Amino acid sequence: MKIRYSRRRAMWYLVALLSALAPLSLALGQNQPEETRSNGKASISITGVPHAGEGGPGSKEPISGKVTGVECNKHKVVVYVLAGGTWWVQPTVASPFTDIDDNGKWETDTHLGSTYAALLVKPSFKALPTTDALPSAHGDVVAVVRVAGTK
Repeated sequence: MKIRYSRRRAMWYLVALLSALAPLSLALGQNQPEETRSNGKASISITGVPHAGEGGPGSKEPISGKVTGVECNKHKVVVYVLAGGTWWVQPTVASPFTDIDDNGKWETDTHLGSTYAALLVKPSFKALPTTDALPSAHGDVVAVVRVAGTK
């Protein structure tokens, strides 16, 4: 009986330790891309991540990335920034689409925020100026990726 009790206690300590370390591992990896969602073989990544910071008209930095698995000239990228609990289309409402070059690379400017998202979309996608939640990968949205801003 004593061995069984020790195993239970060891298992409890292991679960407690892993539960305590989970927030730390998330904090250490917050500049890593979050789960990429895709509706097929296509993918999008953010390789140049802006700093996390206060949004506003004067606070812009470049954001860049790469797409694979699609014909680049038949798709666009739409960038959103999370600021004040709302996702804002970037770089402007009037120009929400970013072109993709022949090598699958894209780059644009964005206002600062806490989190950045890039959507790989078909040109028929209707970008909302603001939204409470990002769209998922279906229909005109081919793939979605989110990353936390760098510190």
